[in-house]
Amino acid sequence: MSAFQLKFYAVFLLVFLTAFPSFGLAEDISALVAKRLSQDGKTLDLSRLKIGTSGAKQLAGMESIAGITTLYLQGNKIKYRGIKALAKSPNLAGLKHLDLWGNMLGDLGLKAISESPYLVQLESLKLWKNEISDDSIGLMVASKNFTNLKTLMLNDNLISPEGAEILASADGLTQLTTLNLFRNEIGDEGALAFANSQNFPNLESLYMGQNNITDQGAVALIESQYFPQLKVLDLALNPLSEATTMAAFKANRKRKVQIIYR
Repeated sequence: MSAFQLKFYAVFLLVFLTAFPSFGLAEDISALVAKRLSQDGKTLDLSRLKIGTSGAKQLAGMESIAGITTLYLQGNKIKYRGIKALAKSPNLAGLKHLDLWGNMLGDLGLKAISESPYLVQLESLKLWKNEISDDSIGLMVASKNFTNLKTLMLNDNLISPEGAEILASADGLTQLTTLNLFRNEIGDEGALAFANSQNFPNLESLYMGQNNITDQGAVALIESQYFPQLKVLDLALNPLSEATTMAAFKANRKRKVQIIYR
């Protein structure tokens, strides 16, 4: 075969796979599931396998995943249409732990999860680095799907003070023990909203680093009386000064809380 023919076939194959990205994928996804499903059928780890939107759609239709309670899909770029398919799948009705780090879900993706008739037993939801903004936080707060949620990770997203205020007002997230909002833009307004919220009585770990929080918001969080179970308060990489240091020192004399502020 000549060099010209090889180049022609290579270009043809590239165009074909671009036009039909799911070609041959069903068999691949089935093989991946068979290989990565735990022996008890409860945990499926497909992290960083680049299954994309097409792979997520294939996965949603597989009856072999009907028994799973934990699903890891980090870094697969399944996007909105992928999570939409999964959210509509009755095969995931028993899911309790869902990790969707780095999947470009956007607000429509969180909307799909919030409106799912099947994702109603979640105890852990990890949505970091998914381009989520205030627009979908309101839908999440209004949803009845998250009443069992204990871990919520929304770090590395686009949440502003307004979104933080909406989240802090949620009365359906009272079971949360871990809330991660690291590297958003909630500012002092968002911090104050949480400091004055009585909706998180079981919270043990609160991560609010790199959120443009100053001493005003940090001190309010440290001195808040509404986190009786708190063990870790992470305020690292915020523009804080001696006022926060003193508040942390005084707080640690009264109760054992690890306060990170540098």
